[in-house]
Amino acid sequence: MGERSSLRPLNDVMRELAGSVYVPAFLSSLAQHAIMIMLPLYVLQFEDGAALAALMLGGRGAGVMLADLSAGMLVSRLGDKSVMIAGLAMLVVVTAAAALFETSFALLVVALVSGIGTGLWTIARLVYVTDNVMVEQRGRVIAVMAGVQRSSALVGPVLAGVSVQVLGYPTTFIICAGIYALSLVALLIAAKGVRSAAATHRAPLLQVIVEHRRVFATAGSVMITLQILRNARLWIIPVWGTALGLDEVTIGIIFSASSAMDMIMFYPAGQMLDHLGRRIALTPALLILGASVALMPVTHELWSFTACAMLSGLGNGFSTGIFMTLGGDFAPRRGRGEFLGVWRLVGD
Repeated sequence: MGERSSLRPLNDVMRELAGSVYVPAFLSSLAQHAIMIMLPLYVLQFEDGAALAALMLGGRGAGVMLADLSAGMLVSRLGDKSVMIAGLAMLVVVTAAAALFETSFALLVVALVSGIGTGLWTIARLVYVTDNVMVEQRGRVIAVMAGVQRSSALVGPVLAGVSVQVLGYPTTFIICAGIYALSLVALLIAAKGVRSAAATHRAPLLQVIVEHRRVFATAGSVMITLQILRNARLWIIPVWGTALGLDEVTIGIIFSASSAMDMIMFYPAGQMLDHLGRRIALTPALLILGASVALMPVTHELWSFTACAMLSGLGNGFSTGIFMTLGGDFAPRRGRGEFLGVWRLVGD
């Protein structure tokens, strides 16, 4: 498997990625989606809750951005496996610690550190997949990975909503930490099959930025737009649902329904990426996601809110895997970790 070998059957490639990528991705994404719906709802109970909810998601995004460049360089020095393990271990610890905190400042720190762990895990995994999957299969392989992650979004929000109502927020944080721990265990079991990136592929960060500045300025600007729409969707559904007077369980179910629409698109999205081209997949994603975010504030009933949430899931489904696939396409062999770190930073 890899760029230096001949094209192998896609099923064989995916089987080799199951233990090191797909299973950990599902479990970690399950915990992540639960936290992403739970954390805003938790801080909405505080004074100035809506602003704090946005700040929590912003803090997590800031943590991811802080990790991007360093993660890319760490992968080139320590290898994919070590950085993936470090990222998941950080998520286990910080999520468990969240159960102990009840102040907005402490939760902001949790969101920030959680973002750093997510950044480490995401970039190391992306470098590994890019380095080991042929370009002709990359769209489908990454779309399946993204689909696996999205499938966890069907369960994560409902798990968070029910768990919070029955057990409370601290216990729910502990449950999420346990799910992250299972993801780490799955990776450790498969770690012998994970090939670390060679140190000979390192390149100076500034050199990578200068040599690929046109890619970052052009394709990167489109990815920024896409990421803004994606994250607006994640924030606006729980906050607007709360404004409409809906409870945590109802919001979780609606978010899961939106995620179901998102998830069923992963297979056609992967086929579009590899057979029709990256641009064909990207255009409807931007148009539909943009429309859903623009329409959300004018929904005032349960049915219209649900329909708009479903529309956002459809738009996000068209974009399945596009960001990671394009990053892999543009990434050079030498300085791959550094390039993908910058690429993630541009989008994040």
